[in-house]
Amino acid sequence: MNKRPQTTKSLLEYNRNNPITPERREKLRLSHLGQIAWNKGIKGKDSHSFGRKWTDGMRKKMSERVSGEKSHWWRGGVSPINERIRRTSNYKLWRKAVFERDNWTCQKTGIKGGYLHPHHIKNFSQFPELRFAIDNGITLSEKSHREFHKKYGQTGNNKEQLIKFLSE
Repeated sequence: MNKRPQTTKSLLEYNRNNPITPERREKLRLSHLGQIAWNKGIKGKDSHSFGRKWTDGMRKKMSERVSGEKSHWWRGGVSPINERIRRTSNYKLWRKAVFERDNWTCQKTGIKGGYLHPHHIKNFSQFPELRFAIDNGITLSEKSHREFHKKYGQTGNNKEQLIKFLSE
């Protein structure tokens, strides 16, 4: 049997010129039996988190362990404050509560599911005390949310604009 070349180009040539015979294919199959495929990862009983359901408290602890300066992505605190707030567990809980209250349905179109966005009725930036108030949120589809902000802008939005938008 020919010695296998080392460079990628010569390896491609080698494979093109030396097709795999049925005997060689069987040998390869037998040599790989019982191995985990490279793209499958460790799953099942061998995984450290097999069958584990993380509590909210544990998720928060794990998140705090690698947040901020402890993260390998840390670049000296250059993220805007609003972006950082939207990544917090409080924001994620608010978002989920708004979706659940509205039964995962866009309040403009009435379509259930799909790409949903939580919309603050009173602006996120102008009313920091209402950022996580569930009654200050409404569920809109991605398309409807984009239409709303295209029509009324990103800032200075109010309840009257939303009511008018929903009734159109």
